[in-house]
Amino acid sequence: MARHTAGRHGAPHTAPAPVAGPPAPGSRRALREAAQGAERGSASFGLPTPAVHTLRAGVLGAVVVGTGAFALTQGPDLPAADISADAGTLAMRSGDVASRSQVDGRAALAAQGARTFTATVDGEDHEVISAATTLGQAFAEAGIVVGADDVVSAPLSGQVPDGGTVTVTRVVAEHVTEETLDKFATVEKQDASLPEGERKVQTAGIDGVATHTYVVKKAGDKEVSRELVASVVATVKVDEVVLVGTKKAAPAPAAGLAVSGDARAIGRQLAAARGWGADQFSCLDSLWTKESNWNVYADNPTSSAYGIPQALPGSKMASAGADWATNPATQITWGLNYIAGRYGTPCSAWSHSKAVNWY
Repeated sequence: MARHTAGRHGAPHTAPAPVAGPPAPGSRRALREAAQGAERGSASFGLPTPAVHTLRAGVLGAVVVGTGAFALTQGPDLPAADISADAGTLAMRSGDVASRSQVDGRAALAAQGARTFTATVDGEDHEVISAATTLGQAFAEAGIVVGADDVVSAPLSGQVPDGGTVTVTRVVAEHVTEETLDKFATVEKQDASLPEGERKVQTAGIDGVATHTYVVKKAGDKEVSRELVASVVATVKVDEVVLVGTKKAAPAPAAGLAVSGDARAIGRQLAAARGWGADQFSCLDSLWTKESNWNVYADNPTSSAYGIPQALPGSKMASAGADWATNPATQITWGLNYIAGRYGTPCSAWSHSKAVNWY
C-alpha cells in the first residue's frame, strides 16, 4: 500500500514508484529501449540515416547503409522509419543481426514477387534484387544509370529477369577523320592534225583528295554507328586528256622522183608535190639546215632527236616507212607531214623556230 507524507501545506504526497527491472522480451518497452540504444550507437559511429523501401504495411523491404544491405520485420508499436533506422544501425554493429536481417529481407522480398539477377556494368558484376515492374525501373532503384546510346542485353521495358545476367555495354562517341583519294581517269581524243598513232597529253591528270569527318560510336571495340558530319575537298580531281593522232601518212615517193644522194633535192620535189612553192621551200631549207643540215644520220646526243627533221624520238618516223633510220625520202615525208599537221606550212614552222628555238 502506498505511503503518504504531509507537505508544507499538509497535502499528502505519493512516494515515487520503485524502478522496474529489465523489460520483458518482445514488450513495447523492450522495443523502445532497443531503438533508443541503437540511435545512440549510430550517432557515435557517424552512420547516415538508412534509406527505407516498404514493400507493404508491416514489412520493411530493403535498407542500404553504406555498402551493407539488410531487411527487418516491423515491430508492432514503432513507426517503420524508426525501426528500420535503429535496427539498421544495430545490424551494422552486429554481424549476427545483419546476417539474420539479410535472410529475413530476402524472404520478405521474395514473398512480394521480387526477382534476383546479376547486372554486369563496366566489367563489374552487381547483384540486384527488385520487385519493380520493368528492368529499367529495377536499374533505377539499384542506381545503375543507362545512357541513351548504351547497349543492354535485355529490353529495359521488359520484365525483370529472374536469375541470369544482364549486361550493360557503354557506348562511347568519338570524332574520326579519314582521307579519300579519287584517282583521275584518262580521256582520249582523236586529233587529225597528229600523225596516226602519235599521242600527246593535252591536260595533265590530277587525283582528287577529300577529307571526311564522322561521329563514330563504339561499344567496346565494336563500331555500332557512324554519322558523316563534315566533308572538305582538298584537291579537285582533273581527268587526263590525251590527243591521239589519226592523220594518215603520205605514201612514199615514186621511184625517180628524187635525185639520188641529194636530200635537199628530194625535199624540194616532195614540198612541190604538196603545192608548196619556192617561198615555202626556202623556209623549209632554212629550218632543216638549222636542225640537221639535211643530214639523214644527224643524232642529237642531248635529246635523242634524229634525222633530217630531228624527230623526237627518231622512231616516230616509222609511221612513214620501216627504213626511217637511213632513207632521206622517208624522213622528209614524215617531216613534211609533221609540219603540215602542226603548223600548216614550212614558213609558219620556221617563224616558230626563230621565236622559241624549236619547232
